[in-house]
Amino acid sequence: MVPEAHVTLTCPAGTITGLDDGTVRRFHSIPYSEIPGDFADAGRARPATIDATSPRPKDIALSVTTPAGARPDDDLPVIVYIHGGRFEYGTHEDPRADGRANASRGVVTVQLGYRVGLAGFARFHDDEPDRYRGIDDCQLGLEWVQRNIEAFGGDPTNVTLYGQSAGATTALWLMRRDHYRGAFRRVVASSPCYPRADFAARKASLRRALGKPVTREALSAIEPEKLKRGYRRFRSRHGLDMALGPAPFDGTQLSDVPLVLTSMRDEFYHMPAGVKIDRTPLSAQAVKLLARPMGVSGPVDDWLAAARKIDPERLAGRLIGDSANRRWVSQAGDEAPGPTWMMEFTSDHGPALHCAEIPYLFGVQEGPTAELLNGWLADFARGKEPGWEQYSPGTGRIVQRVNLTTYKMNAISDPLRMVREAFHP
Repeated sequence: MVPEAHVTLTCPAGTITGLDDGTVRRFHSIPYSEIPGDFADAGRARPATIDATSPRPKDIALSVTTPAGARPDDDLPVIVYIHGGRFEYGTHEDPRADGRANASRGVVTVQLGYRVGLAGFARFHDDEPDRYRGIDDCQLGLEWVQRNIEAFGGDPTNVTLYGQSAGATTALWLMRRDHYRGAFRRVVASSPCYPRADFAARKASLRRALGKPVTREALSAIEPEKLKRGYRRFRSRHGLDMALGPAPFDGTQLSDVPLVLTSMRDEFYHMPAGVKIDRTPLSAQAVKLLARPMGVSGPVDDWLAAARKIDPERLAGRLIGDSANRRWVSQAGDEAPGPTWMMEFTSDHGPALHCAEIPYLFGVQEGPTAELLNGWLADFARGKEPGWEQYSPGTGRIVQRVNLTTYKMNAISDPLRMVREAFHP
């Protein structure tokens, strides 16, 4: 193992010391904001001397990985990764999106953290419309990239935003015309997940769970452990949906930034509640009862017939994934105004599950599939088009299907039809 040496650079954010192992440079957990209180609006971090040699995964921070020899005038493409986690957990120090493979291809990787839970996504009466502190944190992080990434060898005018799950939801929200500030040129959104109801519709439920008014002052005064217990009670009342997150989603509000949408064919087959239902002899009847509460507005029997053709033993698991993720992929694909492409991941070794694509796209997983997909992501970050037909209602809704086991890719027409017809926007 090559010993790591300290490396120091100067940028508008201050003097930052990271690690250089001869192949990559890593700068861990750099603070990009100042947050005066959990429920307060954040501001820019002031210039400072920063020790970025050790990960601090619980911090609201970002980490940067670059090729070891990167210089300020290299103008390397930049990928900014926004983690998922139901808007409740997750960290910028996500090993599934490690930047080493990207660095080997001449790409700078930024992993961006943000406030989650009520601190990031509860809304108060004085908040601006459609704004969330967790998403505003990401906006500040992107501004940090614009001001500082050149010192790390990156090109601030060539940033690709990659979000997965809740991170994909955030990436799409940042694409909205009322949020987009030109800080990125293109987006990859993998399995976005929006709540079906906005926070205002659930505010009374949260008030009952906490036993306090939902105000900035009241939540700030609650002891952390008591707040966690209250949130768990609130979440249990919304078990068929995301408890938190930006809503409602409207793809027509997006700017015309080039967009790649991806989903897993079997997103939440492994969800314990779905597994339990699917093991019962009356699973189809249970799924019928759950369909409407989980957002199905089209013919339930039609969706069931299509789901049985894919896997008759995983109806509940499929309903969870279609309700939580694939409906939003379908809607965004139909409504996004800019050039849009779509991918669907499958697997021959068991179901293709939520989050399974991340280590392949970032080259953390070894093997030919990761080599193929990490190369594709690096090319997309350089500005190369994905390499297959754009997704469009007028041209057959072409989707590139990728088998994570065999690394074979083939274009198919409209695999999300069953989802689109079941979940009307």
